[in-house]
This record gives sequence, C-alpha cells and structure tokens, in this order.
Amino acid sequence: MTPPTYHPYPFDAAFSEAVILDGLIYLSGHIGDDDDGHLAQGFDAEVHQMMTNVTASLARFDRPLSALVSVKVILTDMNMRERFDTLFATYFDGSPLPACTTFGAAALALEATVEIECIAKL
Repeated sequence: MTPPTYHPYPFDAAFSEAVILDGLIYLSGHIGDDDDGHLAQGFDAEVHQMMTNVTASLARFDRPLSALVSVKVILTDMNMRERFDTLFATYFDGSPLPACTTFGAAALALEATVEIECIAKL
C-alpha cells in the first residue's frame, strides 16, 4: 500500500488541505469564507462561497466537482437541508451527484451555518 500524501494549505493551518490515498483525495472541511477569512452573508451566499472554495481545492489537483464521490454536510439548522440540497445540485449540471451524509451541529467555525467535507477520485 502506498503511504498517504499530505498537501498543506497555502496558509498557516493546523491541518492539511487534502490527503491523497489509494486514488482518492480527502479534502478538509470547507465553509463559506473568502481568502480574507470573511464569511459570506446569508445562507445561499455562504453555500456559493463554500462550493467556490471546494472547486478551488479540487482544481489544485486538476479535478472538477464531478470527481466528488462522497460528501459530509454539516448544518447548524437542519431546517435548511432542503435548501442546501437544491443549491448543491445546481453545481453538478446533470452529472451524477456524490453520496451524501448530512448532520446537524450546534456551531461551526466563524459562526458558519454550513460546512462540507469531501472525498474525490484522483
């Protein structure tokens, strides 16, 4: 078995942006913050910025969103699940959707309302 390859964030962080193992890319969780650390305002804007961040992380490995095979979504308000699902699907333009687990949490970093952790094929 090939050992994992760790890819640090381009900024100082206490964890890796991604780990590659056995042909899969395991991305750390993403929230809807911009490069300056400011959280997007409003749920839809937060989801859009979060997906922009995921897209940028995957692009570092020359992979599109369609390479996602599984996601874990964390919401601070489970009543937003249906809205999230609707917004999330728009990023796949008819491509197969990844497997998904969604769960609730009392709080997230920067007071975000949604976070996503992804696994993609290399």
